[in-house]
Amino acid sequence: MMFALLLFLAADPSAVAAAPPARPLPTVEPDAMHMKPKEIREFNEGLPKNHPFYIRCKSHVVIGSLVAEARSCRTNHQWDVADAVGNRDARDTFEAMQGKAMPGN
Repeated sequence: MMFALLLFLAADPSAVAAAPPARPLPTVEPDAMHMKPKEIREFNEGLPKNHPFYIRCKSHVVIGSLVAEARSCRTNHQWDVADAVGNRDARDTFEAMQGKAMPGN
């Protein structure tokens, strides 16, 4: 029975359902910070997770609240830039503080 099915599929290529055409990759970076969750899901659909424009969201606790959380959504590229800026600022602060006397020392 299985062999007959394989012969049928091999003989008639139109019998196999064609996959829908792949969606073209975006060429313009979206404004992820102002998109709704549904828009983000639709934008990310079919997009590889390592693509620079793939949108990732992170939740963080709101200071001063016991239950409130805030979401921050950015593209992979925007997260990379934010990480680089934060690292640069931390390095600059560290280097500026080298050799400075601390109170009480």
